[in-house]
Amino acid sequence: MSPSLLLYFLGMVLIGLGERVVGEGTGRWVLLALGLAAAVAGLGLAARSRPAVMRLRVMTGAVGLLGLAVYGLGSDTVVDALAFADDDTEHHFRVVISALWPIVWLAGALPFWAVERALVVSPVAVVAARVQEAAVGALSLSFAISMLFPLNYLAVETNQRWDFGYFKTARPGTSTQALVSGLDEPMAVYLFFPNSSDVTDELRTYFDALDGDNLVVSYVDHALEPELSKELKIRDNGYIALVRGEGDDQQIERINIGKTRDGAKRKLKKLDGEVRESLLKVARGKRVAYFTTGHGELYWKSGTDVERKIGNLKKILGALNIKVKELGLSEGLGNEVPEDASLVAVLGPQSAFLDEEISALDRYRQRGGPLLVAMEPGGPELDGLLHPMGLNFDGTVTLANDTKFIPRTRGIIDRVNIFSNKFSSHESVTTLSRNSKVLYFIAPSAGALTEKKIDGEGKTRVTVRSLPDTWGDKDGDLTFDDDTENRKTWNLAVAAHGPVDAPVADGPEEYRAVVMADATWASDLALPLDPSKANFQIVLDSLAWLTNDAASAGTIESEEDVKLEHTREGQGWLFYGTAAVMPAAFLLLGLGRISLRRRRSAA
Repeated sequence: MSPSLLLYFLGMVLIGLGERVVGEGTGRWVLLALGLAAAVAGLGLAARSRPAVMRLRVMTGAVGLLGLAVYGLGSDTVVDALAFADDDTEHHFRVVISALWPIVWLAGALPFWAVERALVVSPVAVVAARVQEAAVGALSLSFAISMLFPLNYLAVETNQRWDFGYFKTARPGTSTQALVSGLDEPMAVYLFFPNSSDVTDELRTYFDALDGDNLVVSYVDHALEPELSKELKIRDNGYIALVRGEGDDQQIERINIGKTRDGAKRKLKKLDGEVRESLLKVARGKRVAYFTTGHGELYWKSGTDVERKIGNLKKILGALNIKVKELGLSEGLGNEVPEDASLVAVLGPQSAFLDEEISALDRYRQRGGPLLVAMEPGGPELDGLLHPMGLNFDGTVTLANDTKFIPRTRGIIDRVNIFSNKFSSHESVTTLSRNSKVLYFIAPSAGALTEKKIDGEGKTRVTVRSLPDTWGDKDGDLTFDDDTENRKTWNLAVAAHGPVDAPVADGPEEYRAVVMADATWASDLALPLDPSKANFQIVLDSLAWLTNDAASAGTIESEEDVKLEHTREGQGWLFYGTAAVMPAAFLLLGLGRISLRRRRSAA
């Protein structure tokens, strides 16, 4: 190894140790100074060579040092000095620097190494063409390696992970952890699996991660515990039994996992959801959510119209041990909301409510009853219900965006399929705000929801806002009009709360309501049964805040395979790039390389 190469890369190692290992203090600066001095010294030795290769040696080594300079642009000192106008601009700058500096460094360091190695192999008879060929080959390799850095950034930002294992057991989610931590009396969990079973280890990994003083986990064999098996009505191994209480008050929930690994792998992937649902049933009684009917609201039996059907929402509530019931005139809405209501939802009404119905809903709110109200363009404004909470809805305006929307029909109507990751820190969107880089709330048909001043102590808090280039379409042409329409940030969801006007014994001290400018977000069109999606998480977080039940919020872990659907919308560049452009580019590069070598040989 030549002295120039040794000094150059010794300097790089010292700089890496200072930045990545030491990281701060005097030691960091000492290592950086020594590393930079060694690298420059190595470059200086490289400059003392024959003119035929000196320029190439110096140029490649200098590019490597330039990569370090680019890295320095991303330091906190430089970023603070630049004083960016907003966080998004600063984030984009850091991303560009973090992806650019290793590309520049590799484009210099690898060719420098290749040139030095070529000179060591033939120190006497230096053939400039061979040295240049080695440098070009190393440069091509550096570009190939450089593709990993943008790819790594995309993988981190989109929170994607590739697992080539046969299967993986889901881990306990934050919601399940909260349920276990909040148990107010002991609960026993019996896992009917023999120690020799390969499923036992998978279950042990999951339950060992659950931390709760009132959760007692026992591993038993069905054949060795006949009395316990009979008491819990477990007929064979392969079951999990969650037990609370004794005697006539005993509650039991059973989960059939399967005795063998092959038979249990599907259940193990979604184990967290199964355990969480059983915990909810055992730990607390069933609650009731009433959905208003009779005004064209979204409904769980709306045939095949996915824009008006809320079958998935009903399934999510069922998993939370919440029973869904209808609430119309025939169920007493014209008089009072039923006393067993844990929540009342008004989702996308198309026609006006009677005054008596509005009064009943408002009295329910005044007693501290949680309300979930979702409006949509063309529907009634429900002033009698919204104004007392400090809100106003304009159903004559439809929010649209001509650059950021979800394509569905490939027509102009798709502009109403807006999305956003602008979440506040309010408790009703806790999970979304923590994961705003990867979670996007979809609102396929939103109107104009605004705040208004009211008398009293009631307060409102905007929890979800649209992207800033969204406009309120007033004439229905879904085309932006500079004269009558303006682009701005619009309210998509608002949380309202305040003191109750008619308190009841042991009842809540304040009312809580979540009001949304769109109802289609809760339809089967936009609400998948996938805990990794924003619309799913906003259900959990909103319900947790509305019912003052922190255990209902948080994440649910699942390793279940998700069906991937690929379309050409927005992915045409990917299809044509991989199918035609990239192969053609490599072909032309190869042909050019061969042609160049032939011309050199002929010369």
